[in-house]
Amino acid sequence: ESQDFKLLVETPGIDPENKVAALESVCKKAGSDAAVVNFLKVLVENKRIHMLQRIIDLFEVFYRAEKGLVPCKVTSAAPLSSKQQTEVKKAMEARAEKGSTLIMEFNTNPAILGGLVVKMGEAVFDNSVATRLERLQTQLLVPLS
Repeated sequence: ESQDFKLLVETPGIDPENKVAALESVCKKAGSDAAVVNFLKVLVENKRIHMLQRIIDLFEVFYRAEKGLVPCKVTSAAPLSSKQQTEVKKAMEARAEKGSTLIMEFNTNPAILGGLVVKMGEAVFDNSVATRLERLQTQLLVPLS
């Protein structure tokens, strides 16, 4: 993502003709299809170019849904080995809808202390040590009747 391009898109003070010229130049260098250039022109003309990032994000959601692609974000306290990553992927594929393809993303966050937090599509599987400790603390603080 280019900060200059983002600035061009989000700055309302830039003349629409200059925006269109800049977008045409960028699209020409990138080898974009004419339909993309026309779509960007329509966004500029209708003062909706500032919504471009949201439009792209929504397009990705619809595209993934159409193709059966499910994002699967795995967070662990320490980096997982390739063997562990393969095991996690197999386990999540077993839980995924039949015919879907997982797009795996592995991240680390030492704050979870241990275990895994997996976000697959809209579902979240939190088996982190931090969450288990939080639940235990909640249970211990409940007054006895």
